[in-house]
Amino acid sequence: MMFITLGIILGSFIFLHFFAFAIGLNRCRSIKKGQEPPGISVIKPVKGLDAGAYENFASFCVQELTVPYELIFSFQDPQDPALSLVRKLQKDYPQLDIRVTVNPVKTPMTGKSSNLHYGIQMAKYDCLILSDADMRVEPDFVARIASQLNNPKLGLVSALPIHVGAKGFWALIYMLQLNATILAQWLPYATLFKLGVAGGTIAIKKQVIEEIGGMEAIGDYLVEDVKLGLLVKEAGYQVAIGPEIYSPVGAKTKQDAFSLLARGAIIYRKMLHLALEIPYLAVAYFYFPMMLLGLVLMKPTLILAGVIHLSGKMLTAFMISRRAGTSGVETFLLPVMDGLFLFVYLQVLRTGTLTWRGMSYRVDEEGRQIKVS
Repeated sequence: MMFITLGIILGSFIFLHFFAFAIGLNRCRSIKKGQEPPGISVIKPVKGLDAGAYENFASFCVQELTVPYELIFSFQDPQDPALSLVRKLQKDYPQLDIRVTVNPVKTPMTGKSSNLHYGIQMAKYDCLILSDADMRVEPDFVARIASQLNNPKLGLVSALPIHVGAKGFWALIYMLQLNATILAQWLPYATLFKLGVAGGTIAIKKQVIEEIGGMEAIGDYLVEDVKLGLLVKEAGYQVAIGPEIYSPVGAKTKQDAFSLLARGAIIYRKMLHLALEIPYLAVAYFYFPMMLLGLVLMKPTLILAGVIHLSGKMLTAFMISRRAGTSGVETFLLPVMDGLFLFVYLQVLRTGTLTWRGMSYRVDEEGRQIKVS
């Protein structure tokens, strides 16, 4: 009976996350456009083609702004297939200041951080929006997120990325992992703990980046967005959550999904304190040992405790997915994703390495990426 009670308590605790998420999402959606800064530079680090790449890029070309605005695409490969899409953008939107920079990866930075480094060097304006290539926005998005920086106490604004449009099994796992991490875990706790920022798209002043040491200060970290948020807070600034932003997932491979799961495992291992990591694992995966032990020992009460906990977790995930704008069908894969994550987590514990976009890395105790030769 004790385990059943524990399953009910933990399942109910997880369900409460839906209400915290809903409050956070409503706040993001209620953010209105304020006074725009004198000029805005949007920097997009690009490597390869994401789902709906042209449409993603073009959504930043139809922004409702009354101030000077530039769009900088930063590449590391002169043969990158996305370059042709940017050239098409320049033809389709000749009235916009759209520029391209191509540079080899700056050692010891990661590819993305290097792209951002060179993009920031080109930027004309103090207000920077650093936005991943897979983000798609509404016409008022840039004005909404940039105007939040009018508050002098704010050093950084992180948009709320919502991943949609997964196509295929591995893409559903990929989307479920991202939305579970950002919407169900990061959003409810971002104001309580030092969790950094969600990444995807952020607004920050160039002056603030210079104060924390530039991209060099975060360039070799696995999760540079998390480190960036922490450094901005340490510099005495506040960090705020901005408007929602959508990312079409499209098709993904098994390697894409496993790389993302490994990245999540590394975050828990290297960038969160044990005081957060251990309770998280206990609350999130309680049903796993209960069901396994129940089957092995033939104890129906243990199985029931696991079922109750899993039901609360799946219901919460489904409600969050529906409220965020997805079909919710991906939540039926939650036990599969959990099993894969635990497998990858144990692998990370054993090897301390991960593979990201075809490259293998080891991550040190500070969270820095070290390329494995």
